[in-house]
Amino acid sequence: MEKSQKTKKNKILKVVIIIILAIFICLAVGITFFTVFYLSGTNSKSNLINVKAVEPAKDAPVNILVAGVDIGSKDANDTTKGDNIKKANSIILFHYEPEDKSLKIISIPRDSLIKVDNKAQKLNYASSVDGPKYIVNSVQKLMNTKINYYVQLDYASFRNIINSLGGVTMNINNKMNYDDKVQDLHIHFAKGSTIKLNGQQAEEYYRWVKNNDGTGLLSGDTGRIKNQQSFINESMNNFSRFSTIFKYPSIISTLSKNIESNMSTYDVFKYARAFSHLDKTKVTMYTAKGLNVAIDNNEYYLLDTANNNKLLGNNTKVKNDIDKKSLKIDILNGTTKNGLAKNFKTALEENGFTDITTGNSPQKPIDKTKVTFYGIDEGKIPEVKDYMGNDIKANSYELIQEKSKKYDIVILLGNDINK
Repeated sequence: MEKSQKTKKNKILKVVIIIILAIFICLAVGITFFTVFYLSGTNSKSNLINVKAVEPAKDAPVNILVAGVDIGSKDANDTTKGDNIKKANSIILFHYEPEDKSLKIISIPRDSLIKVDNKAQKLNYASSVDGPKYIVNSVQKLMNTKINYYVQLDYASFRNIINSLGGVTMNINNKMNYDDKVQDLHIHFAKGSTIKLNGQQAEEYYRWVKNNDGTGLLSGDTGRIKNQQSFINESMNNFSRFSTIFKYPSIISTLSKNIESNMSTYDVFKYARAFSHLDKTKVTMYTAKGLNVAIDNNEYYLLDTANNNKLLGNNTKVKNDIDKKSLKIDILNGTTKNGLAKNFKTALEENGFTDITTGNSPQKPIDKTKVTFYGIDEGKIPEVKDYMGNDIKANSYELIQEKSKKYDIVILLGNDINK
């Protein structure tokens, strides 16, 4: 009798498990068919994307460039014109490796240096030159890689997508108090608070750099990227939670209406599905390697093509033809520490530099260490800095585009240096 009851209970348990599995299978299949059906019937603005998709070879790495854009008139004085440009303010490269099922999310600073008509410009300006085509070509050159697909969305779309997720909960690690009446942007969050951000609040958090009193992120755009990466990470966690599965139809509907892309319906679904199934340990976030440098009183981020090449697992060697022995370096001691310049001379000699002079700064004390480059090609500066080693970590770097007869590099040592 007891054995019969156990057998009966086991049968009931099996039936329950089968029913639960059937529900999950139906749910997954239903969402899959809804996704394909809905996206295929969507009338999007993707025909405005003026760069073609590049289909990757089977099991080859895939690069998807995502740009968050602002909208502004080409003619700021004529508000009646509907001909608007879209300026990229958030630029992210998704590098997916199908073979080992890994994803690298690489934020590229919007202040990255590009050349337009042989003049220095920032990467976020690229999309206003020739739309997505120019920004894709710029990133391909800067990162020495091929972009397969391009996706863009504006802040209105960003707000809609976050709202469809049901918001994103964030810990606020900085005091955020900023107002911009022109953009109708008002950011007010208390440090130490935990807030479930709706779409509007998420935009404010994502865009914040500084406060009304000038305080804020000391590292500017690269500091903002850290906040953005925290937000992206939490958004991905939110998307992967079981409770979110019932919101998929709404999320998919919102995505299809709000993104512009050269990806096909099939590819959108394929990669969205692949990313959502990745092991968390296989998803890593980076800021593209580079160096903040002042040029003609403007701050630019010089991307380190050689090191970013390694980050992407690209075996193509980047040739910069840097001859360390030909570079003339002057090291000036701006502190009261005796022998500091000579110590750094020894360190640079160990790294292969030979033409080095030392001396004392005519002005003392100098608080912050500064490195000035004279007439060195912008693309070579990050690698030159790399060759100089980790001992010299300057507070600021500057490029004077005219060559100097005396030196190629002047290093002014300040009290912030430790050696």
